[in-house]
Amino acid sequence: MSARTPEPIPHRFPCRLVERTEEGLSGKVAVVLGTAGGTLTGPGPWPATLIAEALAQAILLLARPERQSTLRLIGLDNVRVVQELAPGDRLEVEVTEVAAFGVLRRYHCRACRGGGLAAVADVMVRG
Repeated sequence: MSARTPEPIPHRFPCRLVERTEEGLSGKVAVVLGTAGGTLTGPGPWPATLIAEALAQAILLLARPERQSTLRLIGLDNVRVVQELAPGDRLEVEVTEVAAFGVLRRYHCRACRGGGLAAVADVMVRG
């Protein structure tokens, strides 16, 4: 696997939560959580809201929407954090498109760390 900076993500400092990716997984992307602009460098776990946003950013890496520049986060549902996560953690994220209606898309994001489920979220975006 080769590590690289996730260029398809339009987010920049301090909103880019995915530090780097590793390709080579079948239908998945390995993401390394960033430090959220240096604000999360302490020993505490990441808040669930930032974990959900990192999963939403993974959609840009796996689903690769045609019009990335206009893709907008509409909603987050069923967000569950099973393991505490911290900056530098490596997650294997799987993104599945669940539904589409016009410009709206709904994805199910599932993240694993060390082989165990770490977090899940249903994400709705507008393209």
